[in-house]
Amino acid sequence: MVVVVVVAVLALTLVAATGHLRPLSALRVRAVRLLVVPAVLQIGTASLAPGSAVLRVVVLAVTILLVGLFLGANLELPGVPLVAAGLLLNVVVIIANGAMPVSTAAAARAGIDTGAVHLTDDPLREPLGDGTRLAVLADRIPVPAPGWAQVVSVGDVLAAAGIGLLLLAGSVPPAPQRHRRTPRPRPAGQVRRADRSIALAIESTTRGSYS
Repeated sequence: MVVVVVVAVLALTLVAATGHLRPLSALRVRAVRLLVVPAVLQIGTASLAPGSAVLRVVVLAVTILLVGLFLGANLELPGVPLVAAGLLLNVVVIIANGAMPVSTAAAARAGIDTGAVHLTDDPLREPLGDGTRLAVLADRIPVPAPGWAQVVSVGDVLAAAGIGLLLLAGSVPPAPQRHRRTPRPRPAGQVRRADRSIALAIESTTRGSYS
């Protein structure tokens, strides 16, 4: 999911460079508190118990549930449906295999040393093989970025695209609204004089028709 963070940083940099950060505050994002618990759990688990398979699986399930609720509450925002679709694809392939399959060949093409992947030490990832279910959804897309080499999945790409779209769409300033000018009410004296003039005109017309 590092590619998601990279895309978010690049989009924020572009938005900041164009001077359009202010419209982002106008986005009505709901249930932001649902993201606090998963973030704390993920950081705490990675720091305190990185080798606990049971704890990491429980934390992953809680994270998926809370993030899914957050995305469901914000589906009307631009890009959020793409993020939700990416998360769903990742969840499907993890459930089908019991872990996220990772292609060591793709890691090599990305410039990552096979020993640096640490698939045997990570209970949530496993090597991609012939018995992998839904292999097309696995981490098999190499990203050979300098200093950020990664192997990502189709779900990661969709999630990154959704976050980028959300940031860019939210940075567009709203179109200025045109206000129609309302006519000023005329003073009462002018209204009376206008009504009297109309009445005199009708009266003179009537007299002229009978003369």
